[in-house]
Amino acid sequence: MKKLALLSACIFSAMSIAEPMTQAQLDDLWKDKQKSAEEIVKNMSEAEKIGQLFMLDFRYWNKDKNGEPVPFLAMNDEVSNVINQYHLGSVILFRENLIDTPQTVDLINKLQSSRSNLPLFIGTDQEGGYVTRLRVGTEMPGNMALGATRNPALAELTGMIHGYELSSLGFNINFGPVVDVNNNQNNPVIGVRSYSDNKSLVEQLSVNYIKGIHKYNLLTSLKHFPGHGNVSSDSHVDLPVVNSDAKTWRSTELPPFKYALAHGADAVMTAHIIVPALDNHKIKTLTGKEVGTPATLSKPILHDILREELKYDGLIITDAMDMGAIADNFDMNWAVETSLLAGSDIVLMPIKMWDSAAVTRLDNMYRHLEEQAEKNPELKKRIDESAKRVVLKKLQQEITAQPIDLNTAQQVVASKSHKDLENMVSEQAVTLIKNEKVLPYQLKSQNNILVISDESPRNTLIQKHLNDIANETNVNIQSSELVVKLNENTLTKSDVKKLVKDQDLILLTTYNLKDTPTNAQLIIDEANASKTPLVVISSRNPYDIAYLNDVKANIAIYGITGFDVTNNNRNSLETNIRSGLRTLFADNNAQPLNPPKGLLPVNIKNPKGDKILFPYGHGETYNTAQ
Repeated sequence: MKKLALLSACIFSAMSIAEPMTQAQLDDLWKDKQKSAEEIVKNMSEAEKIGQLFMLDFRYWNKDKNGEPVPFLAMNDEVSNVINQYHLGSVILFRENLIDTPQTVDLINKLQSSRSNLPLFIGTDQEGGYVTRLRVGTEMPGNMALGATRNPALAELTGMIHGYELSSLGFNINFGPVVDVNNNQNNPVIGVRSYSDNKSLVEQLSVNYIKGIHKYNLLTSLKHFPGHGNVSSDSHVDLPVVNSDAKTWRSTELPPFKYALAHGADAVMTAHIIVPALDNHKIKTLTGKEVGTPATLSKPILHDILREELKYDGLIITDAMDMGAIADNFDMNWAVETSLLAGSDIVLMPIKMWDSAAVTRLDNMYRHLEEQAEKNPELKKRIDESAKRVVLKKLQQEITAQPIDLNTAQQVVASKSHKDLENMVSEQAVTLIKNEKVLPYQLKSQNNILVISDESPRNTLIQKHLNDIANETNVNIQSSELVVKLNENTLTKSDVKKLVKDQDLILLTTYNLKDTPTNAQLIIDEANASKTPLVVISSRNPYDIAYLNDVKANIAIYGITGFDVTNNNRNSLETNIRSGLRTLFADNNAQPLNPPKGLLPVNIKNPKGDKILFPYGHGETYNTAQ
C-alpha cells in the first residue's frame, strides 16, 4: 500500500501538479478498490474532494454577436481549464451538446482528456420517449408505452439498446429509469415518463430496464426520490407539495424504489418536492416566505429514510439544482451546502456553466464550501464521505478515460436493427381506448384526410407517415392540415362546418388536454353531426378522452415528441406516431396494418378524479370492438 500512497500523494497533493490517471495506474487501483478509494480521498485536497461532488453542464459557452447562446459542441481551452483546475468529477450533456455520433465521440473523448485525476462520470438523460437527449440515436417509445405492452422483455430490450448506444459514445451513467408512480392524472412533469400508476408494474419494468442496461458498463439512477408521481405542479418552475400521508407514501411511492434498490440500481436522484408527512420542518425562501423542506435539502428524507431505514449506501444525486424549485427560492451556495449535509453525494448543475462569467460563481461556491467545512466538522465529514463514495463507485465500475472508437460507435448508434426493434416495441404499445365501428379504417382509392393538432410540426409529421401508408397500400391520400389550439375557444360552428365538409376522415391529435377544450369538442360535434369519421389520437398522456364528449374512436400512442423541459427543445418520436397511424388503417385485404395490442397502464378518471372511465388494463381489439 506504500506504493499506492506515494502515487496518490503525487497525484492529489496539490492542484498545480495533479495529473490525469493513466490506464496502468487505474489497473493498479482496481486490485483493491475499497482501500484504493480510501487512500485516494485521504490524499485529496478539500477542493479536489469538492470537485468529485459536482456534476456540471456546459450546455452553451458564451454568446454570438447577436447575443444568442452558442451551443457547446467542441472542447475549448476555457472549459478544459475549468474541468482540470476545479478537479471536476462529472459532466452532464444535453441535446444542445449532441449533434451526431462523430461530434459526440470527439467531445466526450476531449472531456475525459481534460480531467485532472480520475476519469469523469459522463451522464445524460436518455429515459426514452418524452425525455431523450441523443439527436442521432434510438429513442425507444418511452416508459408508459412499455407499460402498455406489459412485456418485461421489451423493457430489458430498451435498457440494452440504451446501454449499448450510450456506452459506445462514451457515456457511463444514464439518469433513468423513472420509478415514479404516476398516480396523479394532472401531473405536468411525469406523465408518460412513468411506466404506470400501478406500483407492481413499475417495479417489474424498471428492474428489467436496469437488467438490460447493465449488460454494458453503464450506471443507472432511479428518479425521483421520494416519488414525483403525485404532484400537480412542475419542479422545473415551481416548488411542488405532495400531501400524501406517510402510510399512503409507504404503500405506493416507496415500494418501486425499494424493489429497484434491491435489484441492482446504482444511484438515486432526489426530487425537489415537499413531502410534509416525511419532513415537516420549515425553511425560508429568498423572499422570507416560510415553506416546507424540499426532499433534496431534507436530512430526514435522504439520510434518515434512504440511508438509515433502507440501508442504501449507493450514490445520491440531486436533481438539477438550477431548476426553479431550488434556484428561484434559495441562495445556491446555501442550498448546495444544505443538500450535502442532508446526504447528497453528487450535486447536479448548481451553476449554469454557460459562459466565462460562470467560472467566478463556481470559484465562489468552492470557497464557500471550503470555508464552511473548516467551521463545521459535520460538513467536512460529509464531504469526505461523499467523495469516498464517488471515487469508490468509479473504481467499482472500472470507469476509464480510454478514447472511444468512432467506427464502433457509428456501427452501433441508431443502427437499422435498433430502429427496427424500436418500431416493433412501439407497435406493441398502441392502445385502442374506444372504437364505435370506426376502426380499422378502410382506405379507398382516393382519400381526403384532415389532420388537426395544435402544432404545425406535429401535423407535418403525421402527413409524412400518411404518405408512407398511402405508398404501402397503393392508394392516394390527399391530406390537409389545420393548426388550432384545442384547449381554447376560438373556432365558430361555421368555421368547423367548412373544415369538415368533403373530408373522408379527420385525425384530431390531442396533447394533454385539460379543463374544457372547447375547440376540440366543437370539431368532434360537427364531425358527428355530418357523420364524418373522426379519430382522436392522444399523442402524449392517454387521459385526453376524459375531457371530451361523444368520441367515437380514440387511440393512445404515449408520445409524439420528446421534450427537454429545461429549454423547450423538442424532437420527433417518429416511431410512436408511425405505429399509431398504422393501427388506424386496414390494408387492401381489410386487415389492419398494426392490430392494437396495448393495454392501459393507468386508470383514466373523469376530470374531478372521483370516477374511473377506463380502467387499468383496458384495451380494445378489432376482433371484439365491432
